[in-house]
Amino acid sequence: MKILNIERPANALPIGAFAMLPLFTLPLGAWAIEHGHFSFATCGMKLALNKPCLSCGATRATIRLFHGDFLTAFLLQPMIILLYLALLTWGTVSLITLIRNRSIIIDLTPRESLAFKILLIAIPLVNWIYLDWAGI
Repeated sequence: MKILNIERPANALPIGAFAMLPLFTLPLGAWAIEHGHFSFATCGMKLALNKPCLSCGATRATIRLFHGDFLTAFLLQPMIILLYLALLTWGTVSLITLIRNRSIIIDLTPRESLAFKILLIAIPLVNWIYLDWAGI
């Protein structure tokens, strides 16, 4: 793996910074749900198959996260909490490189690219098995 720090092309958008923007709405959404402005019923997959969907527990985990209960948030929905962390990291790096007029390029070898693709399939699968096992 090579991490290249190059000069930002003139028309390059800071995609990571845009991808991070939804994270700023999470506190408002958590507050609205917690105070009864919105409510969610049990998901259809849980009702029909008695199995959790990939995002089961995400709302409760997000609310716990904003109460500072990081461990419970992670235990309720590990994949979503890791996704929040990845978006926050990517967005922060994107903003810093934008300010410095730089761009980060990650160059993967074919083997690393394959491993990354396998992880993209394995992480949701392992998360789903965990959610089912934990009774989320």
